[in-house]
Amino acid sequence: MAGEFFIAKKYFFSKKKVGLISATAFISISGFAIGVWALIIALSVLGGFEREVRDKILSFDSHIKIESSRGEGISDWEDLQSRLSGLANPIAIAPYVMGKAIILKDEKQSVVVLKGTNQTGLSEVSKLSLSLIEGDIELEHRDIGGIVVGRNIAERLLVGIGDTVVVLNPLIASSPFSVPYSTRFVVTGIFSANIFNYDDVYTYVHYKYAQKFKRMADKVTGIEMSFEDFNESFQTAELLRESGLEGIKVLTWFDIHRDLLGAMKLEKLGAFVVLSLIILVAAFNVVSSLVMMVMEKRREIGILKAIGAKDRSVGKIFILSGMFSGIIGISLGAVFGLLIIWIQKSYGILKLPSDIYFIDVLPVELDAFELLAVILVSLTLAFLATLYPALKAADLQPVESIRND
Repeated sequence: MAGEFFIAKKYFFSKKKVGLISATAFISISGFAIGVWALIIALSVLGGFEREVRDKILSFDSHIKIESSRGEGISDWEDLQSRLSGLANPIAIAPYVMGKAIILKDEKQSVVVLKGTNQTGLSEVSKLSLSLIEGDIELEHRDIGGIVVGRNIAERLLVGIGDTVVVLNPLIASSPFSVPYSTRFVVTGIFSANIFNYDDVYTYVHYKYAQKFKRMADKVTGIEMSFEDFNESFQTAELLRESGLEGIKVLTWFDIHRDLLGAMKLEKLGAFVVLSLIILVAAFNVVSSLVMMVMEKRREIGILKAIGAKDRSVGKIFILSGMFSGIIGISLGAVFGLLIIWIQKSYGILKLPSDIYFIDVLPVELDAFELLAVILVSLTLAFLATLYPALKAADLQPVESIRND
């Protein structure tokens, strides 16, 4: 193997050089380096956005939701909440009531999602308190109830802290011949999520007012929980599904936002496939450069075989020579890619317009598994590219190679 490695290195650092290596090897190395670099950067940017979106979602949503499997609401929710606390051991748990509503102020109106919860639900389960820009999340200290609204809703209705709004339930009327049921709330807080349509749609009240508003009596839509680590939700969800609790369905944060998060993962896979084509082109260049090397070294191959070199040894020489290009290029691409990621994470050089995006710095996050996948795929393509030239070299007959050269 040492002799094969020495000859492969000699062929790699041959004449027709760019610096210390051959021109064709330089092109191959450049192709691998650019391809790996582009893949690492693209995956890190997509991963960064995925992390930011996930963190934003988890700052406004719970890790697990428990709802009625028949969509009828949960009546004995206090007993169920106590049982869930014992089974799942969450850091926060709260009931919630969800429904559509119309919010009015003078002649202005907006269709919203009305969510009823309690103090724990707003401050510990959903972390809404961290996104308040005005007021507070006290929902029970007013005689008519408090409401927390999104910034865009407040701007659309021209309301501020202390203003009174009317909330209509278009599906329920006070009597068979009257207008839809309505109730008044005092605006106690305004939040800014800076993500999706949260600021445009979501409003929060105490669940007792939401129960009355939706005529649910003592029922709630469901119970939501949060954990120290959001990854605990998957294992806990399986535990709850197998616990024997009847008439409920268990939804993780990923289940609720599956379409969005699935689309982001599919986008990442698409980027991986498309940018891998750059590496594939570099691999084809390795094929062509090694085939030319085989033709150029016919006489030397013939001499090696004449003095006893086996076909396998000759093939290894060209496999090693081609892998030099792949390994050097992949290493350079990985190092430069990781360096750029480190610089961006440390100094935030690349900025984003905060009025368009919900962040002001380009996020980067590269999973170790993704980095390993990039390197393994690149090395595999480099290895496969060496097989045809290696077989071609191994098949050369020594007498003909020496005579015809």
